[in-house]
Amino acid sequence: MPNISSPSLKGYLFIFGAALLWGLLGPVSRYLFAAGVSPIEAGFFRALITWIMFGTHAAAKRQMAAQKKDLPILFAFGLVGISLFYAANMMAIDKGGAALASVLLYTAPFWVALFSFFLFGERMTRIKGIAMALAVAGVWGICLDGGPMGGESIATAVFWGLTAGLCYSLYYIIGKMFSGTYAPYTLFFWILPTGILGLLPFVEFTPKTPVIWFQLLLLAFFSYSANSFYYLGLRTLAPTRAVLTATLEPVVATFFAWLLWNETLGLLGYGGSVLILTGVLLTILAPER
Repeated sequence: MPNISSPSLKGYLFIFGAALLWGLLGPVSRYLFAAGVSPIEAGFFRALITWIMFGTHAAAKRQMAAQKKDLPILFAFGLVGISLFYAANMMAIDKGGAALASVLLYTAPFWVALFSFFLFGERMTRIKGIAMALAVAGVWGICLDGGPMGGESIATAVFWGLTAGLCYSLYYIIGKMFSGTYAPYTLFFWILPTGILGLLPFVEFTPKTPVIWFQLLLLAFFSYSANSFYYLGLRTLAPTRAVLTATLEPVVATFFAWLLWNETLGLLGYGGSVLILTGVLLTILAPER
């Protein structure tokens, strides 16, 4: 019988918790869109409230300081990893539904493989090549399917979904650079402000009811908690196992999108999703040389 106190089991539970919370972001966002909140405004308040949460955490731990030489990189990443990522992710959910957006977000490992090949000279192995082909075929299948929101917006949804995956892949680079230097709440405390400012010019603020404010708070809390759980899981699990476990997110998102919004994909859509996730697993499990 497994020992609930074992570090590895705790690590898996933390990563599973992160995947569960990330998977809920899309369905909750749909409630906001239905209430008249735009994807950009939802992304702005998600970033702002999450920043307050991480800032409170960093202050409580007395770990708010960052080295001056690191600030330009952190601020620049805020524009791409927060402004563009949050906006693209919200747009993908709005145009294509929570399930489709979540699957496309997990094209991130393919972007990492491409960056590693062109920037760091990492070898493009046969397994990675097959994984890339599966990803392209999967995205094409989703395009042909039309998605749960209808065929007219599928091209826009795929574009924003792939953009979100590209931005999400950059978290790997930042994590590699600073994971040994800063705690995650310290990193997000410095990354989020430029991301918030980058979104601000494009926000059209709308009147909000207490229910809408609660949904925005929930969106930010899920984001804050998921990131915190993920980094806690990384303390006891190898990154490969952590990322592998986190691929449960699209499954969670698909289930809740069906349960709450009756979102369903067609045969080509589900087939494409399976191809993409299979490619993700191949990329993660591919041996390094």
